[in-house]
Amino acid sequence: MLITELTVVNACLASMGEEPINSLAEVNAFVNSARFALEQATANEQSEGWWFNKECLDISPDINGLYIVPTDVIDLDINSSPGWLSVRNGRLYTSDGGKFVTGTQVYKANVIRLLAFDNLPFHAKRLVKAAAVQLFQQSYDGDAVKIREAQQEYAFARLLCKSQHIRAVGANFGQSQRRSEILTGAQRLRTPR
Repeated sequence: MLITELTVVNACLASMGEEPINSLAEVNAFVNSARFALEQATANEQSEGWWFNKECLDISPDINGLYIVPTDVIDLDINSSPGWLSVRNGRLYTSDGGKFVTGTQVYKANVIRLLAFDNLPFHAKRLVKAAAVQLFQQSYDGDAVKIREAQQEYAFARLLCKSQHIRAVGANFGQSQRRSEILTGAQRLRTPR
């Protein structure tokens, strides 16, 4: 099953007992609210950092010595001096000194990126969809039964997404140990006797 923005909007509408729409261009009083819930849910769920939106990148100074951070970076972590680095106005900023960072050094940064909904993997889309329906339902209907159903779907979608995250990053100790054994065995096979 393909999960699109239209799928999410229709799930939000269905939680209110509304008929589905065929296009996001259709006029419906709740469509904009559902799209806003999707936008909020997309940012909220990705801000945790998952296997699909965490990466390490080099942040180099521009021609003026300023460190411009990509606009899709939600969070960054740089383990070097100067300390207390953050992003302000799209640039690296140090609270230790209260100024924008300038220089020539290249910083390695672990970042969390905000990806467009369409670029998310299936389990992440399912999680965002469930979060959007929950946000939408809480904002409009507030029916206790519908909210509980939305919370249950969210919990299940989160479980599936966490499972995929664990598999993708090899965070499971047993899985990591097994991977290590496989690599060790493969190295033994390649070593001439």
